[in-house]
Amino acid sequence: MLQTITICFLVMHYRGQTVKGVAFLACYGLVLLVLLSPLTPLTVVTLLQASNVPAVVVGRLLQAATNYHNGHTGQLSAITVFLLFGGSLARIFTSIQETGDPLMAGTFVVSSLCNGLIAAQLLFYWNAKPPHKQKKAQ
Repeated sequence: MLQTITICFLVMHYRGQTVKGVAFLACYGLVLLVLLSPLTPLTVVTLLQASNVPAVVVGRLLQAATNYHNGHTGQLSAITVFLLFGGSLARIFTSIQETGDPLMAGTFVVSSLCNGLIAAQLLFYWNAKPPHKQKKAQ
């Protein structure tokens, strides 16, 4: 989270929008304080946690569809894909052991299935190369 907000701020800063970046950091911090405080009802926290599932599914399925359409995985890093897959599998176990929360475990099950699809595509398209673009004759 800290890396993501730092990158967001730096993007705004280097675009010459430092004031906007500082405002973003302030708003983000305020929202985070409210969400982590006892003021936020548990139902809201559960709803926000459940809304993560569609984001994970859509993101991974878009990647899988792009891989399928291209017939290769491009520059997708095998190490990263397999670490994501293994990490999501481990998070299923740890979330069951540590929290017993079925929503959290379900989120990681869905994430593991999607990461497994990308990992399977990586293996399937292992030797596939992107087609070479031909230079235009002048």
